[in-house]
Amino acid sequence: MTSATDPIGGGPTPDEIRAALDRIQVSEIFARSPQLGAFLRFVVEAVLHGKSDRIKAYTIGIEVLRRDTRFDPQVDPIVRVEATRLRRTIERYYTGPGAEDPIIIDLPRGSYVPTFRRRRNNADSPVTMLRAPLAGIYRRAFSGAAAVVIAGIIGVTAWAWNNRHAPVSEPGSRHTATDDASSGMLSPGNGLPTLLVQPFEIAGTPEQRGISAASLHDRIGDAFARFDLINIVWESMLGGADAGHVRSPSRSPIDYRLVGAVEYYVPGAVRIQFQLVDTADGAVVWSRLFEEHTEDRESKASEEEIIRELTNTLVQPFGVVYAYGRRQADARSIGDPRYRCLLQAIESFRSFDSDQTAKARTCLTRLTAIDPTFALGWSYLSSLYLREYYYGLGSVAGDLPPLQRALRAAQRGVELNPAGARAHEMLFAALFAEHDLPAAFAVGAKAMSLNKYDMRTVGAYGARKIEVGEIEEGMELLQQATGAGTVVPAFEEFFQFLGSYMRDDIEGASFHAGQLTGDTFQLGLIARALNAFAKHDRDAAHSALDRLVVLNPKWRQNLRGELEKFFYANAIVDRLTRDLTAAGLAEAR
Repeated sequence: MTSATDPIGGGPTPDEIRAALDRIQVSEIFARSPQLGAFLRFVVEAVLHGKSDRIKAYTIGIEVLRRDTRFDPQVDPIVRVEATRLRRTIERYYTGPGAEDPIIIDLPRGSYVPTFRRRRNNADSPVTMLRAPLAGIYRRAFSGAAAVVIAGIIGVTAWAWNNRHAPVSEPGSRHTATDDASSGMLSPGNGLPTLLVQPFEIAGTPEQRGISAASLHDRIGDAFARFDLINIVWESMLGGADAGHVRSPSRSPIDYRLVGAVEYYVPGAVRIQFQLVDTADGAVVWSRLFEEHTEDRESKASEEEIIRELTNTLVQPFGVVYAYGRRQADARSIGDPRYRCLLQAIESFRSFDSDQTAKARTCLTRLTAIDPTFALGWSYLSSLYLREYYYGLGSVAGDLPPLQRALRAAQRGVELNPAGARAHEMLFAALFAEHDLPAAFAVGAKAMSLNKYDMRTVGAYGARKIEVGEIEEGMELLQQATGAGTVVPAFEEFFQFLGSYMRDDIEGASFHAGQLTGDTFQLGLIARALNAFAKHDRDAAHSALDRLVVLNPKWRQNLRGELEKFFYANAIVDRLTRDLTAAGLAEAR
């Protein structure tokens, strides 16, 4: 067995290569693009384990770029595109921070198999670049140590990106309501809208300490691609073509363009203007101007703040892209059936409308039957099944128990999309409902690690912390999630009410109860009833409780049993049982 110190064909040893790889991946250039780092680590480790035969476009697409099993490299050029980006980034590294590195890792054009060589200098004799050996040079079986390394590779690639780049075609060719779903056929791709992050227009000269337009551009793309309801592409993926003249075998259009203009107008100061443009008609959907000064804060902090505002505003659930897509789907019946179905499901999460919930469930059930690899469809179906369990929405006679269906659907969503933050959040919710708390919180933590910018995942985790009685930690997370300027769903608003209520913070509880104005969210009605009772407004308390019982008679028939579905801390269940009874739930008409 060849040891970690044995050289490859007389060149660098595996230990030297891994050390070189570690230096590359912690560099600023690669830190801005974690998916490229995952790509490079995957191919390097495959060679070091004698598995060069696994380095193929299909394998990279599935295991690194998270395409589904129907991925066709001949149709979807994503692996070629990312390999080109990787080569350019490697070149930038070795002409910059890696200029003195003793070991050079390269990805020759026309191949995905890396090569390794020592850097030449005046003292060295010429060294021929060594193409990575074919399988068999290392005649190792996969030992336990090797398995640990491979597990680490999988973990890195899972963490790196939830990348769902769709193939691109010409703008304006959006799917209509007459798409092929009714005939049992769906268009290629995942059905989600595509956003092109255009290269920024730059005016002036940046200071060394100032914001880097290139860094900001790459980091925005990285952050956006972690979200599930949008595909992200760059100009390089279009082969240098103008965004208005793109041709592709796929029917997936570019739906939006993010346009950025960076102006370095005085030393230490920069203006950055962003616009989100609808490619169908050129309409500016959203715009924002940032002004940053180096004396105010360090450039990386400025970049991070800009990225967080953009993700919070544009691509969060209920953000601009969602809201605009929803309006377009309603007004013009455009969008892939899968996307329109997901929009309907998300809207039902906010409305708690029983008819809307039933329609979304029927739609997703049909589409996951047509396309069993529709990962988001399974994940959102899981959430709809949980609505049935918690609130009695959309139950169908003869089905398996809703918790069993929810867990199966959530597990299927994660299997199809193992790097998806939303898929893990839905599995977190299903495991929590099953009372498998250690597994649930482990999956919830992973969901947050997969997308640190998704405040709804943070909010969901915080709400569950409150449900198990960890009030302080839960409130801290909820405040983090709601303080980011995002649209706060009623579910999180309720748990901010409950946390305040359990702290005896009457003012805070009253504020959050006041935000819960809908008459279809059962927990919101509970909050309003308790708030009214605390203010000695018995009529308002009875009105909210009357509506609660109309929506779900079980609240009066088995109050404690219904509360125990949501709350696992006896202190919460005891107090709510006592206070709702005192507020008149037994008297509700």
